[in-house]
Amino acid sequence: MTRTGDVLAIDFDGVVADALQECALVTWLGARGPGPDTSVPGAEQLRGVPGEFVERFRRIRDYSRLLDHFVVAHLPEAATVDSQAGFDALFRGLEPEYVRAFAEGATAAREWLRTSEPDFWLDLHTLYPGMEDLLRRYSGRTVVVTAKDEGSVRAILARHGLEHTVREVFGECGRKAEAVLDVSARWGVPVENITFIDDNLTNVRGVAETGARARWALWGYATPEHRAEAERFAVPALDLTDVPRLAPAAVQEPIP
Repeated sequence: MTRTGDVLAIDFDGVVADALQECALVTWLGARGPGPDTSVPGAEQLRGVPGEFVERFRRIRDYSRLLDHFVVAHLPEAATVDSQAGFDALFRGLEPEYVRAFAEGATAAREWLRTSEPDFWLDLHTLYPGMEDLLRRYSGRTVVVTAKDEGSVRAILARHGLEHTVREVFGECGRKAEAVLDVSARWGVPVENITFIDDNLTNVRGVAETGARARWALWGYATPEHRAEAERFAVPALDLTDVPRLAPAAVQEPIP
């Protein structure tokens, strides 16, 4: 059955929630070994992250799409990255085994913080203005499509009383266009009725090719290079001030 009404497909970090400190911390811990030092409180470990590392992470975060990509922040050359091509070249130069070990270590650190120090970990995530209202407007018709793991996304949503608004989470997702098409097929919603929001321009351009209404979130992680590319290809942009006007069409058939 084809159902009417709009569906919201939305990225998480950099769109729904600001988690730069949390991501920088787990990235720092991810290269320290197979597992975090659980004898040191998370707040103390955060204070121990060197400032120059945080600045490198802030720079490369704009070019990253997956947790694996965060490993580039550990390279001194990351301090001068100024293009997607330059970032991609640094990432390609890393040994796959090193990247795999880093991703496992970062995931273990995040899981330790999330389960052992939940209040501290959750406080590292703040919602961008207007996001709570947006999720409530699309309640039950929202899917989160993100590089973040599903457990973390659901825990953060629950912290803000929004767990019921999101119907499905595509966690650790690197193929967002495929996820949008999958939602369209399984939910019985025409792809043109799906509004997709992401702060990564590559993802936005890829999803736009599916026929979905893809919008580039300007409040997330973006670079001057991306802004020039968006202008060149006429990619529809979205500012936080535009979010209150995103209202779903009337729903005539509920999604079971």
